[in-house]
Amino acid sequence: MLSSQKPKTRFLVLISVMTGLGLSACASKPEAKAPSRQGIKKQARSSGTFLHPIAALMIDMDINKDKVVDRSELTAGIQSEWAEFDSKPGAIRFSQWSKTALGSTDALPNFMSFDRDFNGTITDSEFSTQLEAEFNRLDKNADGRLERSEMLVSFQAQRGQANGNSGQGRPQNGQRGGGGGQRQR
Repeated sequence: MLSSQKPKTRFLVLISVMTGLGLSACASKPEAKAPSRQGIKKQARSSGTFLHPIAALMIDMDINKDKVVDRSELTAGIQSEWAEFDSKPGAIRFSQWSKTALGSTDALPNFMSFDRDFNGTITDSEFSTQLEAEFNRLDKNADGRLERSEMLVSFQAQRGQANGNSGQGRPQNGQRGGGGGQRQR
């Protein structure tokens, strides 16, 4: 009887060890590599040009494909987008539309931007009013035509502001730090 218990005990110990190893492997993360000084300097100087999420929708409204959206195309585009909704959309249906039309459920304008009376649904009036306001916001020269250049956002990072570092508390003129925020004497 003792010999039959040893294989069971070994099996249970083996299962316990394997389970422990599996859990520890799942819980551990690969060690993060600290950026080099060169990497930080490159990050601090990075810049880019980005498309407003709402601009992705506006581009689709360019009926004649001349790379410009005018007011008549905006009106037709709003009607076409609204027709995709069966009725007054709530937050769930709007988030599905937002993911398709704007690229993300987190993109702006969001549901609350459209739902002006905060009743949990969006009317056709609220929908068109918000999209017209977005068109006007992007139309920087107010000529009633939305050109591609008006749909872009340029970003230039300032030196020392990569990774949220605003440069505050950094030593000036090559001096050493003051020791944990204490006043220097």
